[in-house]
Order: sequence, then structure tokens, then C-alpha cells
Amino acid sequence: MEKVNSKVSKPVIVFLIVMTVLSFSNCVKIEIEGDLLKLAGFTVLVGIAAYFITRNTNEYKNAGLDIKALPRQIVDKKVIVLILIPAVINVISTFIEKSLMPDYFEFLKNRIFIDSSNTPKMLIELIVLALGEEIALRAFYQKQTTKIMGFVPSLIISSIAFTFGHFSYGEPVFMVWDLSGIFINSIFYGIVFKKTDNAWCSWISHFLANIVAMILLL
Repeated sequence: MEKVNSKVSKPVIVFLIVMTVLSFSNCVKIEIEGDLLKLAGFTVLVGIAAYFITRNTNEYKNAGLDIKALPRQIVDKKVIVLILIPAVINVISTFIEKSLMPDYFEFLKNRIFIDSSNTPKMLIELIVLALGEEIALRAFYQKQTTKIMGFVPSLIISSIAFTFGHFSYGEPVFMVWDLSGIFINSIFYGIVFKKTDNAWCSWISHFLANIVAMILLL
């Protein structure tokens, strides 16, 4: 049985609470001059700051974000399979969406602000945003909540926070489908992180899934 250490520092607890609240903030529909106020993006910024501020609470300085361990870890066949699963899921789900609900793509393009006229900019954003989310939600949030409640509850809670951080209003069926897909992918990112204790590995999985989805959308 996994050892659970309920003793985490007060700053960690504060950061976890703030991130949790922020991740659900898009569910509250607040408009300013006709534009929706979206605060969930600050979850990532807070999480990145929290990781670097509190990483002395980890087993070693670079725990959860170890670039030196990456070459060794990504040649592990089990890790490779886990990394690729979200991309495969995105391929399958896209074919389902094109067959059963083609209007879903307009909802998705509006949520992720696709700009097909500037592909290099989109690529950079995908790289940076995915890495930021993995540092925040895996290297900090999942790692610290695992110390409190164990892996499985932490995986679920961190994936819920990750999922609702992407919440966007639209047709109910589109919203449910979108959030379900994000949650499932997040579960696999979290499993990759658990397997490697390295957000660089879960970032590769996240980035590949995003790239596949972007290519299929375009």
C-alpha cells in the first residue's frame, strides 16, 4: 500500500486551495462589457509559482520536473505506450465527432482560439501552455495531493481541476463531450507522471495529443 504523508506545509495547502478555486472559476458566468471573465488560466501561473516556491518539500530539488531523467524514461516501452494513448484517443474521438456531431468543431475552435493563419504561433503556444499545465497540475498539484490522500484520489481530483480549467459555455452535449475527453486524457497524463515522477514525460504526452487534435481540426 502506498504510504501517505498527511503532513504538508501550510504554503502548499494555501496554493492547492487557490488553484482549486481558480480551476472552477470559469463555471461562474461573469461578463464585463459583453466578454466573459475567465480566471481559470491563472491556475497554471499559480501552480508554476507554487512548484518552484515549495519544491524543497519534495524528495529532491528537481523531483517532478527532472530533465536529466527524461532520456532514460522515454525509452521505457510502458512509458511510450502510456504517452501515446491520449493522442490515439484524440484520433478516435475526432472521427466520432465528424460522423455524429460535426457542429462540435465550431464549439472547439472557439474554446481553444485556433488561428490557422499563424501556425508557428499556435505551435509555440501549444508547447508552452502544455508544459505550464503539466508543471502546475502534475508536478505540483498531483504530487502534493498524493502526499495527502494517495495516488488514486489525487489523480481524480487533479484531473477534475485540470478538466474544469478548460470549461467553456456552449451546447450542453458539446460541453459534456468536451469535458469528458479532457478528463480521460488528464487521467493518462497523471498516470504517465506517476510512472515517471517527471512532468517532462507527461508534457510530451500532452503536447502530442494537442498536436494531433490541432492537425485533425485544421
